[in-house]
Amino acid sequence: MIYQVFKPKPELAHIVEHYWYSKVDLSGSVVQHYPTPLLQGLIFNFKKLAEHHTYDGKQVQLYRQAYFFGQPTSSRIVNTNEKGIDILGVKFHPLGIAKITGINMEHVADAIIGADDIWNKELEFICEEIQSARSIQGSIDVLENFLWNKSCNTRIHYRYENVDHAIMLIQRSNGTINMRELQYETNTSRKTLERAFLNFVGLTPKLYSRITRFNALKSIIDNGLVDQNLSRVAFDLGYADGSHLAAEFKCFANMTPSQYMASLQQQNTELV
Repeated sequence: MIYQVFKPKPELAHIVEHYWYSKVDLSGSVVQHYPTPLLQGLIFNFKKLAEHHTYDGKQVQLYRQAYFFGQPTSSRIVNTNEKGIDILGVKFHPLGIAKITGINMEHVADAIIGADDIWNKELEFICEEIQSARSIQGSIDVLENFLWNKSCNTRIHYRYENVDHAIMLIQRSNGTINMRELQYETNTSRKTLERAFLNFVGLTPKLYSRITRFNALKSIIDNGLVDQNLSRVAFDLGYADGSHLAAEFKCFANMTPSQYMASLQQQNTELV
């Protein structure tokens, strides 16, 4: 198994969080559950080995050269091909895809779309260059040049700055910021901010805040910083009470907090 993470060059640091390369040879398929992550990404599937993604009652089979992943709004189950994976990926900052494509992100949110649907024949050439490189770093250098050129040639509406500032405030508050305060801090009306969020992120600021807060809660649980009593965490993260917290967690994880903690304990036991 190979898994490596690479930092973007400074010019792309506001667009790309990191690149990653994963190569895994398997003797059987692997099923993984991903509770709604904060994620927008792009993957290049070098061997075109199919993965099956199940979410929101849909099943999507990935077998093309490259895919964009919009911000999910529900948990996902990924069934990895029994022959393994060989993937180069990009994890974008929340506005990254909009910045390099200029497309309306409403069409990408909670979806997986072929990159060739956006870049057409251009994708075939960049995939050939990426795969022809002599090393993974060489492949990333090719990809970075491509992404940089795309960002330089993409025209972005001035409301991008409002959304960028709003996302910073949401992340800083772990999703607990009041929507009226968010409008005040970004000098926008509710409709203007919602319209801009849908355009650049694909979600409303309220839903994006809920997902951010869920991920803050999940991180606390993942790091073993809470026991079965979640009342204090509920207060700290602005949930009305423990029942509200449990309902929100189940909405985005498709299981209760107790079930999730039990699954973590089982995983840790299997690793011992």
